[in-house]
Amino acid sequence: MTTVRVVGGDRFRVITRQLRGAANRKDLVKELRKGILDAVPALKDAVRSQAAGYLPDRYAIELVPSLTMRTNTTTTGDQVTVRIVVSARGQGGNARQLGDIEAGQLRHPVFGRSRALKRHALHRATSRASPWVTQRVMPKFVTGPMLAGQAEVRREIEAAVDRVLDKITRG
Repeated sequence: MTTVRVVGGDRFRVITRQLRGAANRKDLVKELRKGILDAVPALKDAVRSQAAGYLPDRYAIELVPSLTMRTNTTTTGDQVTVRIVVSARGQGGNARQLGDIEAGQLRHPVFGRSRALKRHALHRATSRASPWVTQRVMPKFVTGPMLAGQAEVRREIEAAVDRVLDKITRG
């Protein structure tokens, strides 16, 4: 699993302390979470748009539409965690090996290279399916775009924190 970390917890500690005493705490927490979640789609779009730069063109065309990105947020104490879980399904419904692709290894069949089986196996089938190969690709096709967009997301989250702090101070 890949972790993209946004540093700046000291400001979040301030807001959590002030949220505890706020009268309309639920509304403020809801607004803060919405501000955090509104910053995340930029990262998801960056992964989709830059996948072709990391993967072979024909595979990127196949993979990008099947990508599913879920966002989970947890707020505990003085910490907020935003986790983006990326998964993908292939044509047969099987999970694609995104961890291997993230590490730089794409495993795929070589189409059009079936081979004849040995003579003693002819009663079962006449040829074997295309062999599978491991192809090196540029690693970090998810982590790279997310790290590149990290500064912008941090600014958006800090703006959301500032909006909530202003509402708390205004009463």
